Amino acid sequence: MSKIRSLPHDPDEVRMSFGDHLDELRRCLIRAILGLVIASILCFYFGDRIISVLTAPYYAAMKDRGFDPQMIQLDPTEAFLQYFTIALKFGFVVAAPWILYQIWRFVAVGLYPSERRMIRVFAPASIVLFITGASFMVLVVLTGLLGYLISVAAWFPVPGPDSSLMKFLQHTPTPVTTQPTTLPAAIPVLNDDPRTPRQGDAWFRRADNSLNVFVDGERYTLPLKAANREQFVQPFFSITDYLDFVTGMALAFGLGFQLPIVVIFIINAGIITSAQFRGARRYIILGIVIAAAFITPSPDIPSMLMLAVPMFVLFESGLIIGRSLERRKAAAPQPE
Repeated sequence: MSKIRSLPHDPDEVRMSFGDHLDELRRCLIRAILGLVIASILCFYFGDRIISVLTAPYYAAMKDRGFDPQMIQLDPTEAFLQYFTIALKFGFVVAAPWILYQIWRFVAVGLYPSERRMIRVFAPASIVLFITGASFMVLVVLTGLLGYLISVAAWFPVPGPDSSLMKFLQHTPTPVTTQPTTLPAAIPVLNDDPRTPRQGDAWFRRADNSLNVFVDGERYTLPLKAANREQFVQPFFSITDYLDFVTGMALAFGLGFQLPIVVIFIINAGIITSAQFRGARRYIILGIVIAAAFITPSPDIPSMLMLAVPMFVLFESGLIIGRSLERRKAAAPQPE
C-alpha cells in the first residue's frame, strides 16, 4: 500500500491485483461516505440558517409586491422531508472536496505526472466555480427572477362582475347607493410600529402595507393590498416546489459556470485552438443560449438569459486564459 500513497512517477511501475484494487476502492468509498454523513449532520444542525438563506429571496419578492410571504405544506411529512433533503444536498456540497480527494487517491496511481498536475489545477477550480455559480444564483439572481415570475400572475385577468367583459355581457347598470354611510374612526398611517402601543390600538404600517392591532401584549397583523391590484392568480408556492426550483436553478448555474474549465481543457489539450474558438464565436453564443435553455429547470426567458450572459462572460475568460497557455507553450523550448 506504500506504493499507492507514494504515487510513483510512472504508473506502469505499480502492479496491483484485482483484490488490492477492490480493497483500496472499499476504503475510499467508506471514507467518502463517512465524510458525507458528517457533513449532512452538520448541515442538518444548521438547517434553519440554510433554509433562511434559500427562502429570503422569496420573502423579499413577495413583500415587495404586496403578497403575504408564506408557503403551503401539502402533506404532513413535506416539511420534515424537505428539511432533511436540503441538509443532504448541502452536505454533499460541503463534503464534495473530501469525496473528490478520495476519488483522487484511488485513480491517481494510474495517472502520469502531467495528468496529475492537470487534475490538481482543474479539480479545485471546478469546485470553486460550481460554488460561485450556485451562490450567484441564490444571492444575486433569485430575488429578481422570483419578482418577475410572481408578477406574471397579474397577467391573468379577474373574471368577476367588475371586469369589463362581464359588464358588457350583463348590460346591468351599477346601482346607486342612497343610504348614508358612517365612516369608522380614522386609522393612523405609520411608517413603522409605534414604540409603546396601547391595548386596542390599530394602525396601518407603510413598511409592508399591513393593518395591525395591539391586543394583550401581542401585535396582530393582516397584509392588505390596494383594491385596484386585485389578482385572480395568487402566487403561493409549496415548500417542495419552491426548494426544488431553487436547488435545480443553483445546480444549473453551478454546471453553467464550468464552461471556462471546459474551454481551457480543450485548448490546452490541442483539440481546438483559441483562434478557432474566436472564429466560431457567433455559433458558440447560440450554443450557450440553447444550453442555458436546456439546463435551467424554469422555461422562462429571464432564467435562460440570467445564466446565458454569465456563461458567455466565463467563456471569454476561459478563452483568454487558453490563449495565454498557447503562447506559453509556443515560447517554451521544444525538446530535441
